Amino acid sequence: MDIKTFLDNIYEHVCCPVCTNRFTNPKLLPCLHTFCLHCLQRIQATSGIRDTILCPECRRNNTIPGNGDLNTLPSNFRLNSLLDALPVTQCETSGVKCGNCDKTRQQSAYCFTCCSFWCDDCLPFHNGIKTNKEHHVLALKDFRDEDFENILKQPPFCAKHEKKLEFFCQVCKTTICYSCAVTDHDGHAKIVLEDAAKERKLRIVRAVEFKKRKAQNKVTRIAKLGESCIQVQEEAARIKSDIQQFTNNLIAAIEAKMNEIFQEVEMKAKQCLEHLGEKRREIEGEMKKDQTAIEKSDMILKRSTSAQIMQPNDFLDKLFREEGEQEDSVDLNGEHVIDFYFQRNEELLNDVYAKKLGFLKRKTSPKESTVEGKGISEGTVGLKAEIVVKTRNIQGKQFYDENNRVTMEIRNHEGHDCSTKPQIHDSKDGSYKISYFAKQSGTCQASVKVNEQHVRGSPFKTDFKPRLFKPVLSFGKRGSADGMFSGPWGIAVNEKDEIAVTDRNNHRIQIFKSDGTHLRSFGREGNQQEQFNCPSGIVFYNDNIIVSDTDNHRVQIFDDQGHYLGQFGEKGKLNHQLDRPYGLSIDSDGNIIVADFGNKSIKIFTLDGRFLRRIGDEGSFINPIHCIQHDNYFIVSDFRDHCLKLFDKQGKFLYQFGRRGAGDGDFDHPRCLSVDRAGHILVCDSLNHRVQVLKLDGEFVTKFGASGEEEGKFNQPVSTAILSDGRIIVTDIDNHRVQVFE
Repeated sequence: MDIKTFLDNIYEHVCCPVCTNRFTNPKLLPCLHTFCLHCLQRIQATSGIRDTILCPECRRNNTIPGNGDLNTLPSNFRLNSLLDALPVTQCETSGVKCGNCDKTRQQSAYCFTCCSFWCDDCLPFHNGIKTNKEHHVLALKDFRDEDFENILKQPPFCAKHEKKLEFFCQVCKTTICYSCAVTDHDGHAKIVLEDAAKERKLRIVRAVEFKKRKAQNKVTRIAKLGESCIQVQEEAARIKSDIQQFTNNLIAAIEAKMNEIFQEVEMKAKQCLEHLGEKRREIEGEMKKDQTAIEKSDMILKRSTSAQIMQPNDFLDKLFREEGEQEDSVDLNGEHVIDFYFQRNEELLNDVYAKKLGFLKRKTSPKESTVEGKGISEGTVGLKAEIVVKTRNIQGKQFYDENNRVTMEIRNHEGHDCSTKPQIHDSKDGSYKISYFAKQSGTCQASVKVNEQHVRGSPFKTDFKPRLFKPVLSFGKRGSADGMFSGPWGIAVNEKDEIAVTDRNNHRIQIFKSDGTHLRSFGREGNQQEQFNCPSGIVFYNDNIIVSDTDNHRVQIFDDQGHYLGQFGEKGKLNHQLDRPYGLSIDSDGNIIVADFGNKSIKIFTLDGRFLRRIGDEGSFINPIHCIQHDNYFIVSDFRDHCLKLFDKQGKFLYQFGRRGAGDGDFDHPRCLSVDRAGHILVCDSLNHRVQVLKLDGEFVTKFGASGEEEGKFNQPVSTAILSDGRIIVTDIDNHRVQVFE
C-alpha cells in the first residue's frame, strides 16, 4: 500500500475498538492489543480485579505489571505516530490544533524534532528559542509523501520522561532514554539503540534462515511421507493380493476335497443303482412267467370241460404247489438302498472357525533374536533357537526362525567362509549328524546329542523353559478396617498404577498404591446413591470408576476420588434393566460392557446408561460372568457352562473352548478375564484355584497357582489386572487378599 492510500484510510487505524473514538493515550496489553487508557480503566473497575485484565479482543487474561497500575503499561508509540500524522491529513478541512496555544488553525507547521504542531502566531516564539535553532520545521502546505513517512517513522519516546529512546540496557533488557540511563540504569551496561537493533536484526535473519531450512526439511519429509504413503498402499495391495491368493487356494483345496467326496458318493450310488437294476430285472422276469401262467390258467378255465379239467395235468400241479409258497416281500430297505451317510468333520469346521486365515507379522532384521543359547544343551523359547556345533577346526551356528526356515553361518578359526546349507541326518540314538562343506577343510561332520523337546519343529531338540509367574507381593487379610477385605472380588488399575478393589462383603471400594499401601475407601451398605449391596465388577475409564452394584441390580459411576457421578439400571428383564450384574469392562468405542448374570446376557451401554445392544443370541449363555473385548473379538466367560465363548465385533458367535475338568485348558466355574502384554488371555479358573494363560484360539500356554493359603496359592481367584510394568494382580476371594505376580 502506498503512503497516499494509507493516509486516506488512516482513520480506521487510530480508533479504539472499545469506545470506537480516536485513541487517547493508547496502551499496549501483553497480548499486543491496544486500547485507550480510560477504556482499560473502565474495564478494570467493572471487573473488580486489579492485577489482571481480560482483553476485549482475544479474551485472554493479561497480568498488569506494577501491582495493577494501568499507567505502567507501555504506550503504543506506533499509534502515537499515526495520531500525529492524522491532523496533517485533515488540516485543509478542519485545521490543526496548536501544541502551544491550543488554537485550531489551517495555517500551521510541524516540528519533526519536537513532534508537535505550531500555528503561525506561535511559530516565531518556537524559532526564537536558541535550543530550537537546529529543529526541523515544515509548513503543512509544503508536506510531501516522504514528510508523512518521516512523521510515521518518528522514534518512540520513553513513557516515563517523554524523551526519545536512545539506548538499550543490557542488564534490564529494555530500551531507555538518556534520563533513564543516568538515573534508573546508572552503572548498567548500555549500548546505542541502533547498534542493539542491528544485532537483533542479524539474529532475526539467522532465525529466519534456520526456520526456512526447517521448513525445507519438512517439505522434504512431507514428500518422503507421500512416497511412503504410496508404498504403504502398494504394499497393502500386495498383501491383500497374497491373502486373496491364499484364500483362493484354500477354497480350491476345499472344493477339490468336496469333488473327491462327490465322486465317491456317485460311485457308491452307481453301485447301488446297478444292484437295484439287477434286482428289478430279476423280478420283472419272474413277473413275466407269472403272467404267462395266469393267461394259460384263464385259457383252461374258458375252454376245458369238467372232464378235461380233472385229467392229470403237470401245469396245474405246479400251479397248485406254488400256491402254498410264501409271497415275496416288497420291503427294499437294507441292502437294496444307500447304506452310508456323510459324517461331517467337526474338528476341521471348528478349526476353520477358531483359527485365523493368517497373521500379519512385523518384518524383522536377520540379526534380531530373543533366544538365549548355551551350547546345545539349553535354550529358551523365543523367535529363534540357536545350536552351536563344534568340530576340530569348524564352528557352526544353526538358527531356526518362527517359520522353521534354516539359516546357517559357519566359519573356521581363520575366518574363511564355509557352506551355508547344512544337511541334517537323523539317527536312532537320539542324536543328529550335521554335514556341511568347508572351503578350506573339506566336508566335516558332527554328531550332536540333544534334549527331548523341539524348538518350533526344529530337528534339533532343546529344553523349553516355561513361562513362570513368581509371587512378589500380597496385601490384605480378613476384616473390615481400611486395607482389610471380606471377599475381594473385582480389581482394576488406572494410569497411575492405583489399584481399585471391590470389597464385596464390606460393601465398599478400596484404593491402593501398587505396593499395597491403602489410599482411600468409599461406599457403605445400602441402596441409596454412593451405597452398595455386594459390589462386584469394577473398571477405570477417563479418570472415573465404574462399579457393578450387583445385588442392587445397577451400575454406579464415581470420579477417581469416590464422588458420586451417576448410575443406571434396575431389576428386571427389559433391555435397560439388569439382574445381578457382575463383570464390567470397556469396549473399543468407550461403552460399558455388562455381564447381566441373572438375565443370561451380555449388554452394552453408553457411559450415560443408554442401552445399545446385546452380544450373542438369546440362549447363548447359561450364566455369563464377564466379557472383555480384545482386538475384534468379544470374549465371554460362561460361569456355569465352564467355557469361554468368542464373538465377532457384530456380536455373532464364532466358537468356544474349554470344558469342565481339571486338565490344562479345562475349567471349573471360570470367572473374570484379562489380556496380558503378550496378547494372551488370563482366566481365573476359580474352583481349580488357579489362573490359566491361553491363546486366543484356546491353546494352553501356562498356568500358575494351586489350592492353599500359602503365598502364590489361591482359594478361588476371581479377577486379574495388569500393572504398567507387566506384573499381574489377582483377587484371592476366600483368602481375603490381593496377590501380585511377576
